Amino acid sequence: MVELIALLSSDLTLLFAGIITLFVILDPVGVLPFFISLTQGTTPPQRKKLARRAVLIAMGLLLVFAILGDAILLFLGIQIADFEVAGGTLLLIFALRDALSSEPLGMTEATDSIRETRVVEALAVIPIATPLLAGPGSLTTVMLLSNSGGFGIVVSIAAILVDCSIGWILFRLSDRITKAAGPTLLLIIGKVMDILMAAIAVSFLTTGITTIFSSLH
Repeated sequence: MVELIALLSSDLTLLFAGIITLFVILDPVGVLPFFISLTQGTTPPQRKKLARRAVLIAMGLLLVFAILGDAILLFLGIQIADFEVAGGTLLLIFALRDALSSEPLGMTEATDSIRETRVVEALAVIPIATPLLAGPGSLTTVMLLSNSGGFGIVVSIAAILVDCSIGWILFRLSDRITKAAGPTLLLIIGKVMDILMAAIAVSFLTTGITTIFSSLH
């Protein structure tokens, strides 16, 4: 009985850690001001449709990488430690860049595309779904979570479903959240998320480098 309780406690800890880790990387709170600015001038029904579509697309991308992550690595001949180092490096760069920037991650790259299309529905795909939600950092994270242990794939899928649902709720309530919190508080929360993202990136790097050096001996 004691062993069963300990096992369940360990599994719940892994699940909770996975949800928190992916939430920090997805950073829906940090993306929220960008979502609000992009959807200015749209009607409430349009905004809700955009929120639903963006989250569903991001969720689909994340699930593909979580489930087929091993196959992708095998096809490319890449070991998980290599992916940890590469993903951790990219994630650290993104975190530092976003922390030092006044714009949400991916805004600069997507601006020209948005100006060219001028289609409201396109905003759900680029840049909200990707790269803001399902970007390199979050795709890397779900692949690493899927390879984190016996129930890694379950933890990864659960984290995707929970965190994307939270993002969908935040986007749907964007008007109320903006009025209640204000842009300054949202900006502060976003920057705190950047710091946590950088810390997670360093953890990925440390683990990957240690594994690579250990395999050389």
